[in-house]
Amino acid sequence: MGNALFIGVDVGTTAIKAGIYDDQGTLHATHRQPIAVLRPNETWSEQDMDAVWDTTRACLAAATAQVDASRIRSIGVCGQGDGLWMLDADKKPLRHAMLWNDQRAKHHVANWIDDGTSLRLAHYCQTANWPGTAGACLAWLAEAEPETLEAAAHILFCKDWIVHCLTGHITSDFSDATIPFYDLQNQRYAPEAFGLLGLPDLSDKFARPQRGTEAAGALRPDIADQLSLAHDTTVAVGALDLAGMMTGLGLNAPGDMCFILGTTAVFSYIAPPVAAADAVDGATVHHPFTDSWIRVLAPQSGASAFDWFAGLHPSAFGGLSAGEIAEQINEMAASLPPGSNGVTFLPFLTGERAPFVAPHATASFLGLTSKTSKADMARAVMEGASFSLRHCLQSAAVDPPETITLTGGGARNAFWCQIMADVLGITITANAGEDHGVWGAALIGAAAAGLADPTRPARVEDSRTYTPDRAARAIYDDLFENYLKMVALSRGIWDIQRTTP
Repeated sequence: MGNALFIGVDVGTTAIKAGIYDDQGTLHATHRQPIAVLRPNETWSEQDMDAVWDTTRACLAAATAQVDASRIRSIGVCGQGDGLWMLDADKKPLRHAMLWNDQRAKHHVANWIDDGTSLRLAHYCQTANWPGTAGACLAWLAEAEPETLEAAAHILFCKDWIVHCLTGHITSDFSDATIPFYDLQNQRYAPEAFGLLGLPDLSDKFARPQRGTEAAGALRPDIADQLSLAHDTTVAVGALDLAGMMTGLGLNAPGDMCFILGTTAVFSYIAPPVAAADAVDGATVHHPFTDSWIRVLAPQSGASAFDWFAGLHPSAFGGLSAGEIAEQINEMAASLPPGSNGVTFLPFLTGERAPFVAPHATASFLGLTSKTSKADMARAVMEGASFSLRHCLQSAAVDPPETITLTGGGARNAFWCQIMADVLGITITANAGEDHGVWGAALIGAAAAGLADPTRPARVEDSRTYTPDRAARAIYDDLFENYLKMVALSRGIWDIQRTTP
């Protein structure tokens, strides 16, 4: 195995990344390309499936051209979860994919919450329902495009589409298959779950879940030739991007936890396969290659809230890079005390899905006065997103370790990392590496070829530790209680907005 190389692919929402590694996790080649998100309507979020494949293929070609391709043994893929990716009987895309952050079904979800449907659905998948799940998207499709649903022969997830393009086979893994129709306790798609959403039993249109480390098949000969790879190159079934990232971080044992501060924020931890008896907050995902479950509480807004705020003042940051903009905002906010001079930000820019589901939730600044500055608001945005993650941790009702790993783009913002440590009251080990998902996917691919143990990623990475400041933590304890009260009071406003034409 010494000279073997493994490809990992991470098919994200806004970019696709490919990396080539050896068994020590050393990166030998990489390539990244952006991918467009289509918004034909304010609440819609879609992607051209063929464009996603073309971009993935271009990333693979660019990466493999940088190494001796004869050493490559496997390909592993992880990708964005949820949404709706459909093929017809000829295995061709039926329409643009609907993405995880699509909001067109939010009225369906609000009604399901009101009448108890979401709670009954959670009995099977152990997951709170939100507009971007396959179930919500299918319910919308059944009403708006019944002919498309009728023509659907295969219902996939993002990485399944790419694996099909690479191998010609239709597969899926447990992590993607869990939400929202899978009966975790009985290990089957539940016809009753489809019925709850007013859908026929579509079980036969979903692939039978497999472990992500199983082989989906060999690389298609034509693709192998295009990439100068061997025809027997193994392609793994693959996994959800979050599961791939946790694999890349070496978090696979019950009790392992991490925070991710990316486009969305995420609190996730590995749990034993025990069903919740009461209402479920967030999501439950069957681990891709063990018998454990991954509990996931993923607020809609993470670093995207910071990007949104920066975008409100383009003239102030004209010509600066994203990193330089972040430095300027940090410099503005760092001079302020915890609490942003009384300003609180509720970060629900695109509704909310964890630790509560509220499709009609809206963001707001509270506590503004004539003396409020941009700096106050900038710091409040970072504090608000941090409060949201603390709310998730509280809702999960699990005892955190003394130190938790933080990754994602926000892990590169030292000022924000310190705010998170102070708000959470937990020591944060920030790992700012950008390729955990790609490395995790490569490990899963290598395991499918029988050449690696994905539970023991042999890679040492640089990290930086942030310890809570005792005085700031005490202040944030009080402010967090105020934040919870503001969220509770805002629900009445959201209800009014929901019923307003």
